[in-house]
Amino acid sequence: MEKFAKKNGASVRAYKGDAMTLLCFDLDKKKLQNFTGFSIKVTPPGARRQYYLYNRISYAPDVIAASKLDPKKINIYKMNYAPLQRFSWVHVPGTDEDTKEYIYGDYKYDVTPRYLIENKLQPIDKTLTVSVTIDVGPYVSGKMQISFTRGFIESQAYSRHFGLNNKIRPNTTDLIFDITQISGPLAKDKKVNPLLGEYTFGDQYKWLGWQARVALINFLNEIISNKKLSLDVFAYDLDEPLICQKLIELAKQGRVRIILDDSTDHTKDGCFEMQFDALFKQEASDKNALVRGKYLSISHSKIFIQKYYSQPVKVLTGSTNFSTNGLYINANHTIIFHSEKVATAYEEVFNESFGNTDGDTELKMKGFKTGITQGEAFDFKNIDGLPDMTIRFSPHSKEVATAFFAAINKKILNAESDVLFAVMNDRSASSILDALHYQVKAEKIFTYGITDVIADKQNGVMLYKPGSKRGVLVAGKAGDYILPPPFEAESKIPGISVHHKFIVVDFKGANPVVYCGSSNLAFGPEQQNGDNLLEIRDRNAVTVFAIEAIRLIDHFEWRNALSIKGVKVNNLPAASPASFDTFYLHGSDESNWVNRYYDPNDLRSMERELFIRPS
Repeated sequence: MEKFAKKNGASVRAYKGDAMTLLCFDLDKKKLQNFTGFSIKVTPPGARRQYYLYNRISYAPDVIAASKLDPKKINIYKMNYAPLQRFSWVHVPGTDEDTKEYIYGDYKYDVTPRYLIENKLQPIDKTLTVSVTIDVGPYVSGKMQISFTRGFIESQAYSRHFGLNNKIRPNTTDLIFDITQISGPLAKDKKVNPLLGEYTFGDQYKWLGWQARVALINFLNEIISNKKLSLDVFAYDLDEPLICQKLIELAKQGRVRIILDDSTDHTKDGCFEMQFDALFKQEASDKNALVRGKYLSISHSKIFIQKYYSQPVKVLTGSTNFSTNGLYINANHTIIFHSEKVATAYEEVFNESFGNTDGDTELKMKGFKTGITQGEAFDFKNIDGLPDMTIRFSPHSKEVATAFFAAINKKILNAESDVLFAVMNDRSASSILDALHYQVKAEKIFTYGITDVIADKQNGVMLYKPGSKRGVLVAGKAGDYILPPPFEAESKIPGISVHHKFIVVDFKGANPVVYCGSSNLAFGPEQQNGDNLLEIRDRNAVTVFAIEAIRLIDHFEWRNALSIKGVKVNNLPAASPASFDTFYLHGSDESNWVNRYYDPNDLRSMERELFIRPS
């Protein structure tokens, strides 16, 4: 879903995401003289209050003084005083605003081009304001729901909410614990942000887990509240306390079967999966309802299958492990299909893998690669409420993997308008990942990508380069650096940030598609791991994933620049933020920043033209 409005040479296009909005702007060239950016005012549903979005930076002191802006009386980082100097922005309610509850419904965005003359910010001219209204809320379309975690521990927003406390468990030994116990703030966080109040692990979970956590917990609660429902589970990592607690509750009632991965990391003495195994066997009415196993390497899917009187009716899948890392550290996605036909396909795989004992299960899983299901493409077309899509289950034979890898590779290389992606690891051998790297460098289409590697020159990170249409590839783990003023210190990511596995092709083209799910999209693992890979050919669903990619890439790109420039902790004098001009908004003598958005040989111009055009 998208909305468009235009007025006096200014244009705004808004795209619906999962409880977020991609706002894209354009401005007639005749309106560019003295242009300094866009102010964005938000009116939530019910018009309870209006507010301007935050900018991360503001003007230099000389502009603040010339514009007679008093920082003691106003917040100079709100966009009515610090316009956005770019042509797109992803707004996620609750990221900056201090709200306990998130309000969903129709949001109105008022976007106004702003002007700076002789370093004086001119008042807002309402005759130039363009307004769009769009639904902001969880993404549900027919029988499909798409949800994301926030994945933003390393961010200014997290620091304002929770300080430098990146602990998401009280200790490393307790599987299930009281999430209402106080987590922070720590004393040192009070020094960083004296406004921090006490918060619980549950508060952190709600903010970090975002829509994916809501989807998961609601899915389980629905089963618990209805005795006619039962659950089948594929689990890789399993340690999220509330999820584990609810699974044990179902186990006591004999309403859950679980295949829990038994690869090396999940069979170590004292690990959470071994704890869960022991607790299940202690509490379950049917001790054999949990079996341990893996395919030729690992059982990597993360799947809930809901059944009504033993008939599959609903399924949850995606990249999100049922763990505190999966929901509260990683950037991940979940997808729910309220469809008997889709759920039946997943149930077939579960039954083909589930045995009466661990040994029986291991034999069945090792034989999966030679069975019929691994070679089948489950196609869903012209079914009310479902997108046009194909689902595949691995491990595959080499012949099957070769064929569909070639098809995906061809789709990426033949993209007409854009390729956007977020993949956990791009170092595995894969023609698909090779095709992504080719497109980033090719300058033929708009390419935007993020992987979870260290940001350095050796790992292939490619930042925005003015005057070039070469794509952007950033790292979701920036390493050690210091943030100069006005930025606050940030908590470090205690693990993997980007755990997604999705590729968007032509979200603005004629044939949009997204590849997603649990597969790492690597050729070898696709023949060894138990995974599911979804190919969804639905424009609105593809757009939702495209927005998620843009959100993550925009967040990490400047952190990558700091890391690559060698701005290490304690190496940057505290009084020299001006050594990086991006930490102040451009003033009147730097108005050429906007030129890159109108240079036909620049990626930013390609981005502006792509995002503003109709789908």
